[in-house]
Amino acid sequence: MKRTYIADLKAGVEVFLEGWIYEIRELAKLKFLVLRDMSGMVQCVVINPDLFAKISGLTLESVVSIKGKVKKANVKAEFALKDLEVEVLDLEVLNKAEALPIQVNEKEGKAGLDIRLDNRSLDVRKPEISAIFKIQSTIINSFREFFYEKEFIEIQPPGIIGTSTEGGTDLFEIKYFEKKAYLAQSPQLYKQLMAISLEKVFSTNTIWRAEKHDTTKHINEIRQMDIEVAFADDMDVMKYIEEVVQYIVKKVLERNKKELDILELDLKIPKAKYLTYVEAIEVLNKNGFKMNAGDDFEPEAERKLCDLFKDHIVFTYEWPIDMKPFYIWPKDSKNNISGGFDALYGGVEISSGGQRVHKADVLIKQLKDKKLKTKDFEWYVDAFRFGAPMHAGWSIGLERLTYAVCKLSNIREGTLFPRDRKRLTP
Repeated sequence: MKRTYIADLKAGVEVFLEGWIYEIRELAKLKFLVLRDMSGMVQCVVINPDLFAKISGLTLESVVSIKGKVKKANVKAEFALKDLEVEVLDLEVLNKAEALPIQVNEKEGKAGLDIRLDNRSLDVRKPEISAIFKIQSTIINSFREFFYEKEFIEIQPPGIIGTSTEGGTDLFEIKYFEKKAYLAQSPQLYKQLMAISLEKVFSTNTIWRAEKHDTTKHINEIRQMDIEVAFADDMDVMKYIEEVVQYIVKKVLERNKKELDILELDLKIPKAKYLTYVEAIEVLNKNGFKMNAGDDFEPEAERKLCDLFKDHIVFTYEWPIDMKPFYIWPKDSKNNISGGFDALYGGVEISSGGQRVHKADVLIKQLKDKKLKTKDFEWYVDAFRFGAPMHAGWSIGLERLTYAVCKLSNIREGTLFPRDRKRLTP
């Protein structure tokens, strides 16, 4: 008999189900099981006494197959998709679960985050945790959809590099045969080289940053969603962020209604607010948050701006040149204004980007200003000697956007297997 998923159940039909035991309730003349598969949960009723022995030996999260008949339920079970239940005609235990290190139905209290992450394959079986990752799946797929529709070309930049992408020392060093190499901290330089030839490119890739953070908003292995566009400036590509985030949220609202209900999220398609770096500081000062020109935006400042402009993507642009990486275009050198920007949403920075330097002589000057060795970047600088148009781009952190959309308290909640200063397993 062909397997039926719980979401496809219809009253009056005999079915063959496979899944995990989420709950067991035993009465004198009836036994109740709640069965879970990837599509949902259903209450299964055991009336036949010949099956009671199998039920009494069951444990939570055991994998079973059930043959049964679907009928209308008097009371809808918790988390059930429909007002249906299954009368069990036969049950087979496929793999009995041993004692659980964490409880999936959590009726006896919630486990702490560390032990949950240590047992992630169990943790994601919880409806509220799987809901996060179903939403995350929609986020990254919607990102791809949006840029395919805009006729961008997907590229695959390298994950191993020979020199720092952004300057600084926050790199994971690795041995690469007889040479020293690093895990890529950004696809930045490579997507630029493709944009100046292919015009419109995007990528979804893993990057690593050896920053010694220990916060609820930072991890060291990150999934990024990047774009780079030729014949575009900072304002052009900020518009792409505005539109793609709105598109992503729209798709989450359409495709993840059940998950939004489970997480009790009231998600709205955001509007956009554009502020220059100077204007953002003025807004903060007017609203009781003291900042000076030349200050970076600390997490408290980012939260404040998002609180002031609720349900908005807040852009801060025209940052000082000396506060942005060497590859950001000097929009107004005399006044120390760059083509760099940040995007804030849901209380955090979700993206950083800008117009890039597309002229070799300007790049060399800015590398020297940042005290970087021009020799290490010869391959990169030389590419701009052969007809490079102006171009701009950005990256959005997948986990950061998940954090913002799902209103999480810790970015690790939206990371399947987090890598941070303390965690390298599982």
